[in-house]
Amino acid sequence: AVMFVAGLINVPNMLYYASTDYSENGQASVQSFFLVGSALCTTFEWAVCRNCLAEDFSHDIEQKARLGFAPDGTVLVERNACHGARFEQGMVNYATFFFLLISMAFISYYQNAREVKADEDKLTASDYSVVVRNPPPDAYDPNEWRTFFAQFAQKQVTAVTVALDNDMMLRKLTTRRIQLNTLKQMLPAGIDMDNDSQVLQAVEDLTREEESEMSTFTRHIANPFFVFAGLVVPARTLYNNAKVLAEEFRELQKKKYKVANVFITFETEQGQRNALQALSVGKFDIWSNNVQGNAPRFRDRVLFVEEPLEPDSVRWLDLSSTYYTRVGSWVFSLLVTLASVLIAGVCVALTRNYYGPYTAGILVSVFNSIIPQIVSVLMSYEPHLDEDSYETSLYMKITLFRWINTAVLIKLITPVTGNLASGAEDILPSINAILVSELFTTPILNLMDISSNINKHIYAPRARTQQQMNHYFLGTFYNIGERYTSLTNILFVCFFYAALFPATFFFGAAILLSQHYVDKFSLLRIWAWRPTVGSQLARFSRRYFFYGSLLAFFVVSSYAWAQFPYDNVCEPVDATSGHARDYRNVQLLNGTIMECVSVASDTDVEFCGQSWRDSDIFPFPPTSRLEPDDAKYMTDSQRKLVDTYGWTSLVALVAFTVLVFGVDFVKFVQSFFRGTYSPVGAQQEVDYSSNAEIYGYVPQIRLPSLPFPLLACDVDDIFQGLIGWNDTNNSYDAHNMIFDVPWEGMKRRTRISGNTRNTGQINDQSEYAESAMTESSRLISESNPVFSIIRHYPPSWLRKIIESQKEKPRTEANEVAKVKGVSISDTKSQKSSWWNPI
Repeated sequence: AVMFVAGLINVPNMLYYASTDYSENGQASVQSFFLVGSALCTTFEWAVCRNCLAEDFSHDIEQKARLGFAPDGTVLVERNACHGARFEQGMVNYATFFFLLISMAFISYYQNAREVKADEDKLTASDYSVVVRNPPPDAYDPNEWRTFFAQFAQKQVTAVTVALDNDMMLRKLTTRRIQLNTLKQMLPAGIDMDNDSQVLQAVEDLTREEESEMSTFTRHIANPFFVFAGLVVPARTLYNNAKVLAEEFRELQKKKYKVANVFITFETEQGQRNALQALSVGKFDIWSNNVQGNAPRFRDRVLFVEEPLEPDSVRWLDLSSTYYTRVGSWVFSLLVTLASVLIAGVCVALTRNYYGPYTAGILVSVFNSIIPQIVSVLMSYEPHLDEDSYETSLYMKITLFRWINTAVLIKLITPVTGNLASGAEDILPSINAILVSELFTTPILNLMDISSNINKHIYAPRARTQQQMNHYFLGTFYNIGERYTSLTNILFVCFFYAALFPATFFFGAAILLSQHYVDKFSLLRIWAWRPTVGSQLARFSRRYFFYGSLLAFFVVSSYAWAQFPYDNVCEPVDATSGHARDYRNVQLLNGTIMECVSVASDTDVEFCGQSWRDSDIFPFPPTSRLEPDDAKYMTDSQRKLVDTYGWTSLVALVAFTVLVFGVDFVKFVQSFFRGTYSPVGAQQEVDYSSNAEIYGYVPQIRLPSLPFPLLACDVDDIFQGLIGWNDTNNSYDAHNMIFDVPWEGMKRRTRISGNTRNTGQINDQSEYAESAMTESSRLISESNPVFSIIRHYPPSWLRKIIESQKEKPRTEANEVAKVKGVSISDTKSQKSSWWNPI
């Protein structure tokens, strides 16, 4: 709606551009309907040029057609005869800026208020929890953490998760899982993947069968090539890789792991707020461990405590990364992204100079596909504590690239004379093509969802196992950061060229409306599940990139008015007269002979650079001072407009820097000397344990190739609903990596088969049996744990239900439902319900 209203404000400019007042020939000859009402100039006139040289017009074919030589040596130049950059025209654009500024400020205020309201309406685990980022490395005991944080609890501490820095070991296990999962899909159904001899025999049988069916060419040439290229991985290789990874795990499990983070969940929101308020201290106190302060200390350590994000947003494999590692990797990936953008720009510019604009356009499209993939690869090596941080980093890098590659690069590599030209390689037709593609082509391709439909309708019916078929129906992977990039990129392109192409506001309104409904449909019908993210990405986008786009709109518009009429032709202050006549047999620089060229202007002109890059002074702010002293190309109305716009753009830049970056900088400095926590929103007075839709901080790793996450801790003694998901066909043991490879200190070795949600806890199952553990193994498991630890301390009323479920697991489920205030039938449809009976 905002973009549409901005378009309505610019209707007078569109009508003016389309009229004969702007261009005497009108715009009937403009090939694209969408370009009618833009600043494309269709009226030209010839003049005598006193200093024009061939090298000034030799950069492309169209410019060569603008310079001619009469037989008597007179040099003629074709100039734009359009009357743009009037003060009235610029003020319409000026008013649009302030309308957009006020609208964005209102939208930001409204969305901030909605975020608070949504947070109050939807209680999650983060509303009850805190996370300790600098725990003592040997503080393994959850009971010790429970005792410490009990002093802040209004009722009690309900759950404690002690996360270890065992990411290297977990990566080995997840890689092994992927290898075995791929191998399982190749083997006949019914193979027990935990039975090594049975798996080995099936692999040997499959290998012999495949080799017997291969032709000589396939066996000796094609298959070795595909294996070498990584397109095919033999079953024997997968089996051997799994064996190697198992041995590597056995070595890594001997390592002593440190505590990386500790998650504390209170029974009430007030407990969380009490803890955050009491433990909020400055960074200097944390780094120096200043025990002289008032904050309570844990083992004489000043804790760094903050509110975590949602449990499924935690990136458990990255929790052990240090602050300097995260910042260093972020800076490195940002520099690589910027270097890639720079290399792409240089390549496109050189291609345009040597091979023409069409080849350069193809190269731009290639880079549009390649660079985001490079960014995605870089992001895989960039550690983040949560998905919000990851998506924000991804969003920033891809947005910077797309802004530069889509809008800025075209402006930089196109000569200033191409701003009002109508050639397919010139600026306005190029932007028109981009916007038309975003309006029609992109949504259609998204709705077609080619790859996902191939998986569902071709590969899924031919799947060998149920698990493999389920995988084909997981949906299309997407990143919320990449979707925000598409939104911001449209705003930036529309704002960047709004002065010369006012219809971009209507384009933007239509594209954003299309994106809204296509993304909504995709979210509900096409896309795969993604971890829950908070409002960090949305706030970051609004604060920096939305207002940054608006700043670019104003600054670029200032230059748009200052460089008009974009023909590099000026009127010298000492112009000579007597040049108005017809010139015969004029040879243009492109080789064409014109029989007659009529010159209407009696005075001569001269070549002058109208681009900001040709200025002899610092080109910002873009005011009338950019005009050469000895030659003029601006009208009086244009000078008034340019001065108004230019100096205002300077004020806008200063205001943006102070209000956007200055406020954050002040808060950043304050955080070194004092705590900055302040509660947001009202408490809902709902206990953690009485909300069936709230999960716990259970260490787990989600992989795109698997339908369910992989658990990375012992969950036998916690309420199963805290895990956050439920496989109706298998127990949680089937997805728990602690059973993948035997290790010293295992509490039990045998997996439970079938779903276990008919009881509150796994250890209530009749199949549950702990393995006999020696005293040394028990001590090792307590003093040197291999996997993260989670403990659940249910309130007394819930503990009674758990105890009763041991005897009557199914009938007592009705009692739980009664306590929760929902029916059994209702909860069966809620995959989030932690107590849901099967």
